[in-house]
Amino acid sequence: MKRPVFHLHVDVLIKNCRGALMRVYFSWVILLLSIGVILPAKSGMIRDTEIEVGIGELISPLVSVAGFTPGVIDVRIILDARINAFVQDTRTIYINSGLINSADGPLMFLGVMAHELAHLKAGHVQKIDETLNKAGTAAALATIAAVAIAAGGHGDAAAGVLVGGTDRANRNILSSVRRNEAIADELGLAFLDDAGISAIGLRNMMAQMARQRALPESRQSQYYSTHPGTAQRLQTYQDHVKNSPHSDTRPSAEIVKKFNRIKTKLHAWTERPEKILAGDDDDIDPQLQTYAHSIAAFRRGDLKEALKRIDSLIEAKPKDPFFNEFRGDVLMSMGQPLKAVASYEQAVSLRPNSPQIELLLGRALIATGDKTRLPRAIEVISRARIGEPAWAFLHRQLGIAYGKAGQINEADLSLADEAILLGDNSRAVRLAKRILARGDLTEMLRNRANDIIFRYDLKK
Repeated sequence: MKRPVFHLHVDVLIKNCRGALMRVYFSWVILLLSIGVILPAKSGMIRDTEIEVGIGELISPLVSVAGFTPGVIDVRIILDARINAFVQDTRTIYINSGLINSADGPLMFLGVMAHELAHLKAGHVQKIDETLNKAGTAAALATIAAVAIAAGGHGDAAAGVLVGGTDRANRNILSSVRRNEAIADELGLAFLDDAGISAIGLRNMMAQMARQRALPESRQSQYYSTHPGTAQRLQTYQDHVKNSPHSDTRPSAEIVKKFNRIKTKLHAWTERPEKILAGDDDDIDPQLQTYAHSIAAFRRGDLKEALKRIDSLIEAKPKDPFFNEFRGDVLMSMGQPLKAVASYEQAVSLRPNSPQIELLLGRALIATGDKTRLPRAIEVISRARIGEPAWAFLHRQLGIAYGKAGQINEADLSLADEAILLGDNSRAVRLAKRILARGDLTEMLRNRANDIIFRYDLKK
């Protein structure tokens, strides 16, 4: 991040921002300050049922001892090789792929997740929001810019920008961040103890981060730059490991196996395919290695080889839903949607209530070009929408299915929902008015179209 860009943002916002714009900007910095930084402009995100379900199962004991309802915490994976994690709202944890790929076992990962759950439990997103609001517009914006620049590794620039804010505002915000880290440390370590999980992995990572003080800023970990007071907090972790009855507790074979499968799959999707295919690690389960090679071959475009390898896995484990899901992916890429449908149907039957797999099944059904399959496509995509209501792409696919089935009003309503999620309210209103202009509507369609116009039409 370059200093002139942030100066420009601060100047413009101080002159022009109003309540709504400030809310957007505060939301942005909350993400930054509550364990992390904003997503890099070129970052992607991996949405994979197997990885997300596996992580959910790994952290379920921590979620339970933290007092959250099972299944209420979402975890999302960002394609970024750096080690980092952060919370954005009251129920979502974002982790970089580098956090999993760099871990030599599940303990470090579980330790970081306990820390992030502690931030959620303590309500730190909301508290940072309140602190920024109390700081005052100009002072808060100056501090926001400074913290952002510091996170990007430009300490001198950060010091310069801080001059633009009042010392008191700066102290309040930055001390709030440090206080939040201390609270999250205490709570997170308690969660680990309550769940019977060793904190050694987290302690070791913190020791590694603390040693980075001597490194040039360009070589320091993103986690180190976005988690203030790392060196000072190391003592807390060391004391805990010394006194905890669970420090020598090893993770169960089941936990290690689950973590290794997540890590192997993620590594296969993020590392260069050539490197994956060249690897032949005796420490990796042979089936996992075949899985990784199948993914790498798929990514390289060698679809026949990918299919051959995944078929060998399904022959050994026909009831593995994720092997069947990936087989569907390969077949879709080979231009064989009908065969893909069979694989996705098998995956859905083995893993019900999986919105991402249901969406893949719906798209394959549409791709067959067989209109008799459209009711099934509408059924499974509609069911997926219940589980992922905020996924705009899913609404578009449902609109396509409705449109091909000749249900134009339903198609326009789905596209209007997509537009709302993408922030294009004017398009949503146009679609809603188009629905009402046709007449002969069901009560549900009429009410929903009117509701969109009432909520989003600024000209009414």
